[in-house]
Amino acid sequence: MDEYEEIPWTTLLSEHRQGRAKTLYVVAGVLVAVVIGFAGIRWVNAPGHGEPQTLAPPVTATTTTAPPVTSEATTTTGVLSEADLMAVQPATAELGAVARAEWFVTDYFTVDGPMPEELPAAFVVDADLPDSFRETASGTSYVEWARAYEVRPTADGYAVSVVFRSLTEEPDGAFVRGPVRAVEVLVAVRGEETAIADLPIPLMPPVYNSIEGWMKTGEEAHADAVAATLEYAGLFDESAEIVGSGAIGPDWRVVFTIGDRSGNRWPVVMRSDTIPGS
Repeated sequence: MDEYEEIPWTTLLSEHRQGRAKTLYVVAGVLVAVVIGFAGIRWVNAPGHGEPQTLAPPVTATTTTAPPVTSEATTTTGVLSEADLMAVQPATAELGAVARAEWFVTDYFTVDGPMPEELPAAFVVDADLPDSFRETASGTSYVEWARAYEVRPTADGYAVSVVFRSLTEEPDGAFVRGPVRAVEVLVAVRGEETAIADLPIPLMPPVYNSIEGWMKTGEEAHADAVAATLEYAGLFDESAEIVGSGAIGPDWRVVFTIGDRSGNRWPVVMRSDTIPGS
């Protein structure tokens, strides 16, 4: 009976690669030797080889003064004037005031322990804060988000209107999301510095409930639209489900749901009028 010896594939591959590497090194060495020899022969046979080389005398350039040339390009690329620089400053100052107001609202309405030192330091240096401002609260409240929605200039800076929502801790330890609230924050601006000029001023949050614009559909969306929606929805949730569809003329609208690890699901939509090139 014939006996066969088993050789692992990894051993064969290793020997094969080593052999190829040795061959490449030999070929590379031969090529380098040929190039060096060819270059040496050309250098020896070159005319004037070994003869001293005479350097040409230095050339003295003659400087001439040309009349000044005035062009539109040179006038438009000059240094910005003080007026130009000042024209950019208000936009930068407004952005700084908005950032300061959102930052302040987040810190002011968040209570999770002793007051941070940066909160009273956010006010102007001559601020007259009430004693209750420094009292330590017993409850816990976090600002979930804060966004500026209106900015108007004042004599000392800007008045920034900010909407925000807080999460408050219940006695059982659960956190409950509160209603959206709004305040106006007076921000003093001097150069690149910003500071809070007073305590926040409560406002009624902006509510917009008189705008129309929902797509009205009278028939079911065609099968291609539903298939395209399912394919697109799979990018967000493999278990996406179609819950409704509609069409009006060439336009269509398909509603589907997506979820996350919490088990919650949300209805979302895909519309033909929002697809590029549709």
